[in-house]
Amino acid sequence: MNDKQTLIYWVDLTGPAALDEIVRLTIMDTNDNVLFNQKFSTEMVDWWYSDLNGIRPEDTYNERLFEDYKNKIQKTFNNARRLITFNSSTFFLNKQGVIIPTNTILEDLADPFRVAGDENDTIDSLCTYYGYDLPNNIYSRTGINYVRAVNYCWHEMNRYRQAQENK
Repeated sequence: MNDKQTLIYWVDLTGPAALDEIVRLTIMDTNDNVLFNQKFSTEMVDWWYSDLNGIRPEDTYNERLFEDYKNKIQKTFNNARRLITFNSSTFFLNKQGVIIPTNTILEDLADPFRVAGDENDTIDSLCTYYGYDLPNNIYSRTGINYVRAVNYCWHEMNRYRQAQENK
């Protein structure tokens, strides 16, 4: 599969679940080329627990709405044959009007990584396991930090799989 057809993405949400809005979306290819990286202002939610994603509501007040970027985001996802992320679903993209084509393979790295099935199965734990240096301070993390971490761990998972298959 062409690397330009495999994309890594990271979504940060506001919560609570019933009102969740996307406040950050970052998309890159498997060669670490960033294709999209943006924070968004929100329409309904004006406060959320920032310790979960490191994005303070006041950091989004001057940003444009997700809706303003929807066509560009849709076009980017339309060109993908495989989407890779960690602990996310396309539900919130769909909710905000971005539809992932049905022939696109979705790969959530949280699924093969789950060990305990609890709060310890995090991007931080995945990065520790595969030796990726994700910034410790959640408030200094960017969407680019996250997609690069997912990309690195995805490559490492594939390398480990191949080593196991070639035993």
